[in-house]
Amino acid sequence: MITVIIQARMGSTRLPGKTLAGLAGEPILGHLVRRVSKIQGIDRVVIATTENPSDDILANFANKRGIPFFRGSEDDVLDRFYGAARKFGASVIVRVTPDCPVLDPAVSGLVLTRFLAAQGALDYVSNVHPPTFPDGLDTEVFSFEALEKAWKGAALKSE
Repeated sequence: MITVIIQARMGSTRLPGKTLAGLAGEPILGHLVRRVSKIQGIDRVVIATTENPSDDILANFANKRGIPFFRGSEDDVLDRFYGAARKFGASVIVRVTPDCPVLDPAVSGLVLTRFLAAQGALDYVSNVHPPTFPDGLDTEVFSFEALEKAWKGAALKSE
């Protein structure tokens, strides 16, 4: 199952509350969900947020819109991501963040297509290492197996 996982929380240090800040009459997260839903080839969009009470509002956002979500550690982002992927049976993960509310589904689709075309020869494909598109179009795609290997190998929450 090809799953877009949006990593989201309200506790941004640079711009608190940005995830649900209004942009053209809609929360930033709403714009992003709508845009990633148009990526060709995906099966599901999921929000991965934290167990922090300040993120209850994100769970409510997801519930109201029928978007599956997972709540995990605020500090251990890898564990939160792994938990979301595992819960929803993701075999391929497309990672995006609310920092990219005007993400272009066609650009993200190119990243996904490159990953899928490799037929298992690649564990990770992105347009951010090195940057190949302007900021705001950031997309990473990786296998569940690669995510699980990273998760099992991580010893610190910062990893």
